[in-house]
Amino acid sequence: MSQVDLNMASSEIAATHKARLDTRGRQSFWSVVIIASALSAVLLFFAGFGLANESLLKLATINVIAGLGVGLFCGGTGILSLAHISFFGIGAYVASWFTIPPAIKGFLLPSMPFAIQQADWPLWLALVPAVAAAALVGLLTGMVMRRLRDTAAVIASFGFLIISYLLFIGLKPLTNGKQSLYSIPRDALGWPLILVALVVALIVAYAAKASIAGRNAEASREDEQAARSIGIVSDNSILFLWVVSAAIMGLAGALFVHVVGVAAPSAFYLDKTFALIVMVIIGGYRSLTGAVVGAVIVTFAEEVFKKTEEFLGGFAGQELIGGIIMPQVFGLTALAFSVMILLVLYYRPDGIAGYKEVATLPWVQRRLDGWFGTANSNIAPAHYRVSETARLKTVDLHKSYGGFVAMSGTNLEVKAGQIVGLIGPNGAGKSTFINVITGNLFATSGSISLNDQDATLWSANKLAKSGMGRTFQNIRVFGSLTVLENVLTAVNVARPELGSVAAEDKARAWLHALNLDAVVQTSAEALAYGDQRRLEIARALALEPDFLLLDEPVAGMNHQETEALTALLRQVVADIGCGILLVEHDLPMVMALCDHIYVVNKGEQIADGTPAEIRANPVVIEAYIGQELDDPH
Repeated sequence: MSQVDLNMASSEIAATHKARLDTRGRQSFWSVVIIASALSAVLLFFAGFGLANESLLKLATINVIAGLGVGLFCGGTGILSLAHISFFGIGAYVASWFTIPPAIKGFLLPSMPFAIQQADWPLWLALVPAVAAAALVGLLTGMVMRRLRDTAAVIASFGFLIISYLLFIGLKPLTNGKQSLYSIPRDALGWPLILVALVVALIVAYAAKASIAGRNAEASREDEQAARSIGIVSDNSILFLWVVSAAIMGLAGALFVHVVGVAAPSAFYLDKTFALIVMVIIGGYRSLTGAVVGAVIVTFAEEVFKKTEEFLGGFAGQELIGGIIMPQVFGLTALAFSVMILLVLYYRPDGIAGYKEVATLPWVQRRLDGWFGTANSNIAPAHYRVSETARLKTVDLHKSYGGFVAMSGTNLEVKAGQIVGLIGPNGAGKSTFINVITGNLFATSGSISLNDQDATLWSANKLAKSGMGRTFQNIRVFGSLTVLENVLTAVNVARPELGSVAAEDKARAWLHALNLDAVVQTSAEALAYGDQRRLEIARALALEPDFLLLDEPVAGMNHQETEALTALLRQVVADIGCGILLVEHDLPMVMALCDHIYVVNKGEQIADGTPAEIRANPVVIEAYIGQELDDPH
């Protein structure tokens, strides 16, 4: 890692832009264009060669819209939702209220309010209340879903599916119950409307994914603890994606009933839920491209499987070779899809399309760079200076787990512009201390003060927003996000007033400062170990913290990488003025770098002082060093 001035002039890293669009904006735009064009080509191909009737082609398009809705939420949050078909049903029923001829509504739904009973709207207008109703129910249910994770979220979504199904049956004045709503005008849905709906759904889904909330949800999906450490509260991001995806599902449901002509509760229950899950798993649940691919494959594969099942059913009861009687064939479609899921999960766990969007594929990215230029920074990364009065202090800090004392009576202080070391043998309580002062754990007793404010009970995200950045002992990067997106998440927290382009400029500048320019579009999980360490530091610095807490940052690095990081940390303090708390086992590095050192052993603080004092302290030598270190100078 070469020396880089963190306050460099922007001219050193400026680049020529052919267009001022941020990377995700360009990728989202071209993903919409490519997918819409590809789907149009597929539809024309099947229609032109008579391989599918018009209803099937319309259903395929609607399934793509539904796949976008499910994929947006499940892919963005990592939470499997079984409830989204409920929003599909809400959109279907509400749209049908406004398009069924009034005379028939008077017979089917005599208790319906007069204004709705007399409504005879065109479908394009009926889509508005359908989408709004789905979004409203999404908002109400999302207030619960936003706080749930993992298995609890899946169970809650399944509960909502069951409740909505029972309501579709029980609210007979609104749905006609099990008798269903019929006479829904199938000729109301023409190709212009369905294609416009598709493009709108694509734009909305990609815009939601490219938004700050979308990226924050993805960061939390990858590592929620790391997300909290940079100030991200994922609850609101989950709610946002839940509501937007519910609206998209409402749109799909409203279109669906105007293809089949009937709204029945059974159409919005387990069978359709299973089909949606198959779509996102086969295509790839972490990308919207995967949702589209899965929807197309499942729609046409389902038709093939059903035709095959019907064909084989024609031989039921007939004698085959050797006197074997052909049994009745049923369940072939479900069996075939189950096998498809198993094969995809075995050979391509991320789905056929993987987790990358179509516009991020290398050959597409090269085209985009050729047309738009590569986006580099024009904002100096160290666009802030820490106040000289900044101070982090702990007083008599304790942390116990029942009868086990992990940390006892720790008193430590870090000032702006100071590098402080915290050393001790394994199990001494160093990482516990870091986790307590960064809000991942709460102290049993004692106090933490940050810039003269009592921060003892502050959460991790509040501490991050108040001037504390950190790295982890075990590297925590957002694996499937790009290097650029990892740092952007922190920039958006530190500087929410910046527009998307300016925020990306700033993120790129931090990456330039840490010599990560060449890998900005690389997935973080694909980086070498040393680069991941530097990425973690870049992300922490992008918070513009008053204090940077580093938990064994050179673990696993070679001598050259350690020297480079040591130089960088000195430079950070000189140029920015932040304080650094360094937890590290590399004693030569600690002795050479730190202004003051604290030593802990078996959860207790046993010494503190300058490097020279610590090097000569007999208690420290006995407990940790083992012998006096040679002076590194």
